[in-house]
Amino acid sequence: MRHQHLRALLIRRRLLLLGLVCTAGLLSSCSSSGRTPIRLLRVARILPTNEKVTPVDSSRDRKRLRSFQNNLWDVVPGLRIQPALYSEAAVESELERQTYSGLGPDLVMGDARVIQELFEAKLLDTVPITQEQRNAIAPGLLERVTNSHGEVTGLPVSQYIQLACFDKRKLKEPPATLALMSKQSGEGQVFGITQNFEDLYWSMSGYKAGSALVSALRGQQPTAQQTQNLVRWLSWLRDASYQQNVMFLRNQATLRKQLIGGQLHWISCWTSQLPQLREAMKDNLGVAALPAGPAAQATPISKLQVWGLGRNSSPRQRQTAEELMQFIVQPWAQKTWSLRYRTNYPVNPAAATIINRQIPGIENLYIFKGNQEIKIGDEIVAAIDGNPRLAKTIQNIINDVIFGAKTPAKAAERLQTALSRSS
Repeated sequence: MRHQHLRALLIRRRLLLLGLVCTAGLLSSCSSSGRTPIRLLRVARILPTNEKVTPVDSSRDRKRLRSFQNNLWDVVPGLRIQPALYSEAAVESELERQTYSGLGPDLVMGDARVIQELFEAKLLDTVPITQEQRNAIAPGLLERVTNSHGEVTGLPVSQYIQLACFDKRKLKEPPATLALMSKQSGEGQVFGITQNFEDLYWSMSGYKAGSALVSALRGQQPTAQQTQNLVRWLSWLRDASYQQNVMFLRNQATLRKQLIGGQLHWISCWTSQLPQLREAMKDNLGVAALPAGPAAQATPISKLQVWGLGRNSSPRQRQTAEELMQFIVQPWAQKTWSLRYRTNYPVNPAAATIINRQIPGIENLYIFKGNQEIKIGDEIVAAIDGNPRLAKTIQNIINDVIFGAKTPAKAAERLQTALSRSS
């Protein structure tokens, strides 16, 4: 216990020193001196959507991790990252092969749901969260990586936020409300939305429809008003799917491809996808908040990015990984990487406050206040991430509404039943 305390104190002092030096603008000169031994970490990163890994993806990821590595040598002297990039579809079988041959990664970086699945497949170890880390991470986000046994399956590090991306050449003013979206679609503007539940929560929050699902999830009977809000949202889904210029597509890759190609004028997107869109569309890419509903602003859930611990690490590799995990949630690190890449948002509330002040207008895109709809969304997502069967059931019901196979009232009843049975 005394050894752990001294080690934590040493890490804190090292981080404080780095913060003082680099806050003074000297980060670019931070480097190891002398004959520092190399500390190699094998890092597996998972694409945030279930898409095929392309050479461009791999090159972009290696460049980003190399930059990350070079700026961390005062925190973890001699750090070398050996990266590998996987799709969601391929990662479990690949990590299983590596782990059982003793060559698995030291760190696995991916979406909370995927990290949870890898943990359940016994390919990751539990993460020992220190009190300092608990203080640095918003409590609701830690709940999303804690399983039913109280085990922490991964460390929340950052969040990808959902927003609207549009082609400035085709759409001069993005819709601020769902009513305006309907009006613009009638005038010939073409909108693209994916049918995945997590990609649709922003529209649910605009109807305050999440409360009915959370009540059912907690084993409570939803009120008549809550059920009515849910039915109204499902009715919007059905009605939107009937509109000629509102396209419900299966995945984000298709949305991006069609936005770049000019077939779509507006799509719902994630901040993780901005590098590809910026590269392809240059100054023609517009970014805006998602449209508000009749009852509330859109408050999208986040894709929580998590670091998990591989099972084949040596004691030195595990120590290096844990030092890096201790550092990455501190305000300085959270702020620096959020501002540098502008694709991810902090999990540390103190860093989020700094981000909101330093990027004008960001409060319209990155919502990190104690918003009730965000808390509701986090609770729903935590339940779905920990229960793949429930996730599939919910998705099937949503699909039935979009394609007209089930009425909104019947779908609302089915959703509430599915969630109450999972509690």
